[in-house]
Amino acid sequence: MKKIFLIGLAATAMLASCSNDETVEMAQNTKAIGFSSFIDKSTRATDTDITNLGAIEVYGWRGDAQIFNAQAVTVDATGNGTYSPLQYWEPGYTYAFEAIAPKSGEKGVTFAAAKDGGEITFVSDSETDLLYSKAADKTTDAEVTTDPGKVNFTFGHMLSRVKFTFKNTFPENAAAKISVKDVKITNAYQNGTITPAEENAVWNATNKTLSVVFASDNVKDLVAGTGSGETEHMYLIPVASPQYTVTFTVVLDQNGATTEYPHTSTITTGMEKSKSYNFIAELNEKNVTPDKLFPIEFTAEVEDWGDFTN
Repeated sequence: MKKIFLIGLAATAMLASCSNDETVEMAQNTKAIGFSSFIDKSTRATDTDITNLGAIEVYGWRGDAQIFNAQAVTVDATGNGTYSPLQYWEPGYTYAFEAIAPKSGEKGVTFAAAKDGGEITFVSDSETDLLYSKAADKTTDAEVTTDPGKVNFTFGHMLSRVKFTFKNTFPENAAAKISVKDVKITNAYQNGTITPAEENAVWNATNKTLSVVFASDNVKDLVAGTGSGETEHMYLIPVASPQYTVTFTVVLDQNGATTEYPHTSTITTGMEKSKSYNFIAELNEKNVTPDKLFPIEFTAEVEDWGDFTN
């Protein structure tokens, strides 16, 4: 197998994380505690957005007393949440809330809740979109006279989205169609822990044994000069200095005669949670076959994952 090493890996733009956590206003003790949620936009069926969030798991404290412990809250397509049994605001307390999705105990998620922000332990399957939110604390006073409204959670994505784009840059007059298959990262991180409410929170990632397969149904019969196709994206536990091994097979079709060429590459671009990374490869007569030792050069783009909206 020919080994090609990635060069020019640079994240050219990054989406700064945004917090739109709402403050819980003062309330009478006859008012029920309610929840609503916001999530930035998504581009794939497995991405979680507000229309398919479905349910969140809420933890909450009134002072030092935990009053919500893994409370299931059903979220409708507009972000409004319902739960049972209802709890009510009381005057003279400081309230704290946090929430996750998926819930603890499902899809590799384990959550140790804490009033100042809990810790997530995660076993990645590269297909789960992991979300977390901590609402701003609020202290009610002894003269609560107005409805506080709902506790608003703005969820952040805890992982990185990654995809690959392949371009056929043979001369336009070349009889060279290109397809790419078997795209995978063979040594991604499978385990990690993070305390997302901490300032500048990062993952402690371990166990580089996860094989991540990228569906490449759209990377077929790319025509010379203009053909371009991208894989589906997957989710990785982000780390600052990865050493990911990427393997893929290029199928070169010249007037119906096809030849397959396997390649191995390396990714070293540092990644961050809530960011999207598109690794781009230009395939042409200089690097598609093992006859020449020109490298397949990737560049990294960071796509805007979308602003949080209220």
